[in-house]
Order: sequence, then structure tokens, then C-alpha cells
Amino acid sequence: MIKGLEPVPLKDLRALGAPKQWIVEGHLETLPSLTPVRGHLTAEHRGNVLAVEGVLQTIVTLSCDRCLGQFNQQITSKPAELIWLGVTLPGDEPLQAETDIEHVNGWVECLDPRGCFDPEQWVFEQLNLQLPVVNSCGDHCPGPAIPLTERQNNVLDEEADPRWAVLRQLREP
Repeated sequence: MIKGLEPVPLKDLRALGAPKQWIVEGHLETLPSLTPVRGHLTAEHRGNVLAVEGVLQTIVTLSCDRCLGQFNQQITSKPAELIWLGVTLPGDEPLQAETDIEHVNGWVECLDPRGCFDPEQWVFEQLNLQLPVVNSCGDHCPGPAIPLTERQNNVLDEEADPRWAVLRQLREP
């Protein structure tokens, strides 16, 4: 757990009347990283929504999907998100005037207005979304191991279990 990123009740954020700011400096237990996660985030209660934004960065060690070698990847995120404060996502109901949002599309997340905002979980989610889907160590990747030559295949076939002989016959032209 990163010191200072403890969950905060949403009612406390509302009572502040101003954005709450956190400095992020430390390692996340749920995202192993080579360097500490560094940055800052701000959360502001705006009636029906919680506006959260931040700047985050760290370096993680990944395994290449092609050659299985390890490489370091810098992860940087500058997220800005509006989280709906309600038990269900909004439908056609109008937003409160204090949200100063004219058009709201694509709500993804909502929080119970009587619940808490967990800044550490939010930091984890934002960084995790920046991880590549396909891990590649780069253009210099040697790729998978070189396949056996025909000669090596024949030697292996002779030493192989005799129960595979029928399948070897199917492979022959």
C-alpha cells in the first residue's frame, strides 16, 4: 500500500468543497514494478459525479510473447475520468447543474454516494490499462527458437516412442 492513498469517504470529499490532491510515491502490491509509481492525482466531488485526474508513471518488467525474454517498459498515464455517483448508471435523468457537464457519454463506472473512493485502486486501474496487450521486446526481437532441421527431425523420429509410428506414417508423403 502506498502511504497516503487510503480510501476516503465520498461525503468527506463533498464536505471539502475543493479538489483533494494526493502525491503518489511508492510501489503497488498489485502491480509489480521496477521503479516506484510516481505522480499525483486530484479528485473533486461535483454533485452527481466525481472528477478524477492525474499524472502517473512507473517502469515494469514484462516477458516478450515471441522470444520469452524479459524487457523493461515505461508506463505513463495522464488519465481524466468522471465517475458517476449513484447506485446505477444515469439514464435520461438530468445531471445536477453544479456538475457543469453538458454532454455525458460512455459512463463506465459508478460509485455508491455513501461509499468511498479508493485512490490506490484507481491508480492501479489506470496504470494497468496502459500495459500492452501484446508484449514485444522490440524490432530487435530474435523471435521463437529456430525449428529443428530435417536431419534432426529424422534422428528424433528414430529415437521416439514406437507407439507414435502410425502417426509418423501419416506424416510421410
